Amino acid sequence: MKLLKKIPLKFNIYLLKELSYILLLSLGILTFILVLSRLSKIADLVINKGVGLQDIFALVLFSIPPYLTFTLPMAFLLSVIVVLGRLSTENEILVLKASGVNLKWLFVPIAFVGLIVTICGLFNTNVLLPRFSGLFKQTLIDVVKKGISVDDKEGIFNDTIPGVVIYINKVDTAKRSLSGIVVSDDRDKNIKQTISASKGFVHINPETFELNFVLDNGTLHRWEKATDTYRSVSFQNYTFAMNLSSMAPGAGVTRKLAYEMDHKELKAALVTATSESDRYDLLLEIYKKVSLPLSSLAFIMLTIPLGVKRKVEGKISGMLYSLLIFIFYYILIAITDGLGKNIHAPPIIITFLPNAVIAAMGIYLLRNLNREEHVTISQRLKYLWVYCLEKTK
Repeated sequence: MKLLKKIPLKFNIYLLKELSYILLLSLGILTFILVLSRLSKIADLVINKGVGLQDIFALVLFSIPPYLTFTLPMAFLLSVIVVLGRLSTENEILVLKASGVNLKWLFVPIAFVGLIVTICGLFNTNVLLPRFSGLFKQTLIDVVKKGISVDDKEGIFNDTIPGVVIYINKVDTAKRSLSGIVVSDDRDKNIKQTISASKGFVHINPETFELNFVLDNGTLHRWEKATDTYRSVSFQNYTFAMNLSSMAPGAGVTRKLAYEMDHKELKAALVTATSESDRYDLLLEIYKKVSLPLSSLAFIMLTIPLGVKRKVEGKISGMLYSLLIFIFYYILIAITDGLGKNIHAPPIIITFLPNAVIAAMGIYLLRNLNREEHVTISQRLKYLWVYCLEKTK
């Protein structure tokens, strides 16, 4: 109750509404921008492969959690700086000061939103991301299979695989067997080959996207253009293999990456890891599943003084501050990761060190939070730049 007396309840609710609105808006925009990188590749499945919209929506949905790891803390950072900057621009912060309110009580509504964002981030990195990454890969395999299916089309020339034309005279759907098979392979410009077989079947390896035509009783005709050599070979059993990973957006080997694993999978991979470097990377990923979501709490310390002190610099400066801070944060992560590997520092310290640096910077700026200053942060940076130039002369 003492906290509520410091700042009116209506103002707390008002601030929560503003933060929630900007947070959700920026989260949606940032996530959509990052997902766009995959949408262009996924759209090819609709245009060229005839994949249904239901599968496309599933792929888009399952590809969101990896980006939420970054966009959740960034959206929170942006929302706090923009909202507090607007309050400062419209002199609402000045009114609070004139009313004798300690601006440090702004932590109450902001920390509440930050805590919710942190919980969502922890749920995303530890539950949604591992589960949705598996669903994404499985859906992608199914989509690719639909796009390149050759065992359900009889009596037509199938050219869904680039450089390969397949003709199947008869398909036995019950036995999954094919008869009257002709395959024309022009993938290599220097080698032209045509394979015909009386019967066979198709198998796709979901782990490597290898498509294997297992053929019986046929003939292979091969022309090597460089040496102008023609070969003809009869066979009883022959396997014609093709790798289709290039046909799937982001496909290849469907083995989970370290950041896509849950704790059980990471611990299992840690046991089987052979090199010390791989073990260290896996330990970093285990702790990052906690440290990255907790970055929102560290940003609270820094965003409040930056937002309050922005004065009349506009909304664009708020976005710029957020972007620079976020870039600085991930530069810290890259530096500490590399440093940790070189000096063999404990992974738990390395992963939480960037959060500690951000929080320490915020605590330092919070000292003068209630002091009224007429110099903006950008002006301070300009003064610092001029001072450094004068010293160099």
